[in-house]
Amino acid sequence: MYRGLLILLVLSISSLKAELNSCAKPEPCCDIPAEPTIAAYNSPARIDVCGSKDTYLTLSFIYWKIEENIFVAKFKADGSDTTNNRTKYSTMDYDYKPGFKVGLGYNFLYDDWSAYIEYTRYHATNSVSRSRPSWAQFMEPVYNRTTATSGSEIDFKLKLEYDFLDLDLSRWQYEGQKLLLKAFLGLHGAKLDQDITSIFKIDSLSVTNNSIFTLKQWFIGPRIGFFYKWKLLDYLSLTGKGSTALLYQKFTKIFLRQEDQDTLPAGATTLTTTERSRSSVNGLFELMIGFEYDKYFYRNKYHFNCLAGYDLHGIASHILPPGWLALHGLTLTARLDF
Repeated sequence: MYRGLLILLVLSISSLKAELNSCAKPEPCCDIPAEPTIAAYNSPARIDVCGSKDTYLTLSFIYWKIEENIFVAKFKADGSDTTNNRTKYSTMDYDYKPGFKVGLGYNFLYDDWSAYIEYTRYHATNSVSRSRPSWAQFMEPVYNRTTATSGSEIDFKLKLEYDFLDLDLSRWQYEGQKLLLKAFLGLHGAKLDQDITSIFKIDSLSVTNNSIFTLKQWFIGPRIGFFYKWKLLDYLSLTGKGSTALLYQKFTKIFLRQEDQDTLPAGATTLTTTERSRSSVNGLFELMIGFEYDKYFYRNKYHFNCLAGYDLHGIASHILPPGWLALHGLTLTARLDF
């Protein structure tokens, strides 16, 4: 009898436990999530084409504009600094100019890491002319030596040649089902040349004062940052980038030549200054946001990607004329994986 009661009690407990673990109808039954088999593992998300060489090429067209607060001339209502009641500084005007980027990447089998090297070329010339306004009795240049006689007109030109190379090591990974992240670590190297030409006309003396200011420098340093991709549709994503670098800056030439024909009646006075040994440590930052379209094709043996974004590229330096140099504008990129 006791044995029968014991068997009945065990069966009752088992039935109650099965009832508690079962899913109530009509809601669907869901399995309890299992624990991960590999701790702290992020699923790779790099492009992987069939029978590939694990290589990809990129080509970008950039249409950027310089932002560098360079002063051109100073206008004063009165030639005397003590009685002058109105002053205005004129700055440089900049236009959007074209450039390009070209890159080569390789995907490693080891943990789906990728290596990428990219060269960027941006060369631009911007010019501006300023005339003394009617309210100003005195006009003086910024890069020419200050003269005792007011000028009438100034022609100003900035020529910039910026070439840089980025080398990155990175890995794409999923953060959820729609958000992809790629952290990268690498090096940034650059060569930057700037030439400023100032032609200052003094009509009252029928003379022209010329000035040439040249900066030649290179940078190198570690770079770190991230890319993100938020998939809006199957082939369309919102994408972006953020990075920073700490750069060693070395000047190979700092040259200033000024011709002043307002000091002595006998002729022009020329002042030349040259320096080649200055260095500094400065920062670089990059930001980008845009839209990206990507798709596999030809039996998944190739993958094509195109991106349209807005870039901001800035260098902070206390030695550059205004203390910083920024480039911003449109970037169009095409990529082919094969």
